[in-house]
Amino acid sequence: MFGNEDQLQPKFHKEIKRKDEKELKVKIIGGVGVFYILPGTNDKIAIIDSYFDEETGRKLVDVNYFVEDGIGYLEFEMQKVSSKNVSKEDRWYIKLCKDIPTTLEVELGATKADIELGGLSLKNLKISTGVSKTNLKFTKPNQIIMRRFEIEAGVAKFDGENLGNARFRNLNFSGGMGNFKIDLSGELLDAASIDISMGFGNLDLLLPNDVGAVIKYSGFLSSRKFENFFKMGNEFISSNIDEVQKKINIDIDSGLGNIRVRWIK
Repeated sequence: MFGNEDQLQPKFHKEIKRKDEKELKVKIIGGVGVFYILPGTNDKIAIIDSYFDEETGRKLVDVNYFVEDGIGYLEFEMQKVSSKNVSKEDRWYIKLCKDIPTTLEVELGATKADIELGGLSLKNLKISTGVSKTNLKFTKPNQIIMRRFEIEAGVAKFDGENLGNARFRNLNFSGGMGNFKIDLSGELLDAASIDISMGFGNLDLLLPNDVGAVIKYSGFLSSRKFENFFKMGNEFISSNIDEVQKKINIDIDSGLGNIRVRWIK
């Protein structure tokens, strides 16, 4: 967690009750502040709370929700205003319903974010960050198989923990400039694929020991260290490939930086 809410006062609260929705499409657009996105309860579509400095005065956010053909559409968007009206210490807590299949799209600007999505029912997930520090966790398995998982990290520090619990078929990660950590521990699906594209920065990719991996790598200006892999043709193959049942394919395209692939002990 970032900071201490004891010094701030809650200024915004909104609950959206569940009706008969069969699916959710959620879009969260945040500019400046600290964001926590968390699992909520099954009887609420969303619970939104904010803590912010008294000097900020006004909370400049639009929250819209409607249901059409059994699909609930929720959009949370901060208005574009002068930075003097928004504090970097403003805190937003957004809790989402756990058992409705959900497409979640998150767009963050100059923010800090602590995103815990374990135990949700995510059908598709896209996270885009600007100049930011983001922690993304799946401490529990996703309740359904994730069809599409995209992360776009700009000038950023990004830490992804237990991302295997997302239960994705394909993960597409794009990093601009910064330090990026991708931990694939958890209930990683057999034959999952990971596509990684980096501009300038450092990537630390952690793999569980019960998974074999084949890496295709392109990065003439980057240094690399692949632990316990051997090269065969244009591919790098993990030394455990014939000893495990689960196997994944990884494609890494890197500009200038450092790439490390290692195993979780």
